[in-house]
Amino acid sequence: MILEGVRLADCKLLRCGRERDDTRQLCPECEQRLLADLEWFTKNIGYLETDKMNRINKNHDANGGGGGYSDNPPLREQVFDLLYEGDEHMDSVWGTLSAFAKCLGVEYLNHDPLNVLAQRIAVKKTKQGEPACLCSTATPVYALEIRIARDKCQRLLNQGHTVSLGNCPNTDCNMPLSADETAKQVKCRGCRNVWNIQFLRTLMQDKIKHSTYTGTASDIRSKLQQAGYLVSANTLKSWAHRGKLTPVRKEGRHPIYRIADVYMLMQQTNPVDDIWGLVGKDAK
Repeated sequence: MILEGVRLADCKLLRCGRERDDTRQLCPECEQRLLADLEWFTKNIGYLETDKMNRINKNHDANGGGGGYSDNPPLREQVFDLLYEGDEHMDSVWGTLSAFAKCLGVEYLNHDPLNVLAQRIAVKKTKQGEPACLCSTATPVYALEIRIARDKCQRLLNQGHTVSLGNCPNTDCNMPLSADETAKQVKCRGCRNVWNIQFLRTLMQDKIKHSTYTGTASDIRSKLQQAGYLVSANTLKSWAHRGKLTPVRKEGRHPIYRIADVYMLMQQTNPVDDIWGLVGKDAK
């Protein structure tokens, strides 16, 4: 029985603030959101890579490209990183779901598909018949991680990947430009000029080559991804291990690298290892 005027405990999900029953980990709204997120993974995660690749290739056809269903390697890598690898593996969807499953005592195999893993988490019950995913002391942490993972997957599934193209070449404008990864032209929202993507990419490449920006491996990957260049965490680790990529300093335990050094290694490995180069190659 809840006494009138007595405030209940706050939901344990970070930044929620709604009230929850003392016997629960989350408020009713966050409980329903977690169950809905797990259901979304069960029903939709299997379509992520196929849907994304097919949509990109259809865009190639619409722009006069060669068509077909040959996947774009950097985009496949982006999907793989999100689902299975992440920056430290545990940042991936697989890392999040498998860690939560262990907390709940859910049995699974390492080769289980993500939708199967999500379903097993959702149907696991406590001895009292409650959904185990709502009752664990780990629930508040993983409910938030699963929510973030779903949002990332949904954006990748339903929307184009937008990449940065630097500032407008019109020196009287300098409006930041961005476009979908498959676009051929972009219209500036400031001066209304239309710019050829390949021209902007050339400017961007030169800017990266001469950039003094430094950051952690994760920072570098994020910046390059914003510009349409994708490199996996494992590739960076391999370059560092083999001495091909040398840190400029360390911040705590994290080595700090130059973005220009990473970009040059990417170009040496594959001169057109970027979204825009591959789109242009397919369109020939």
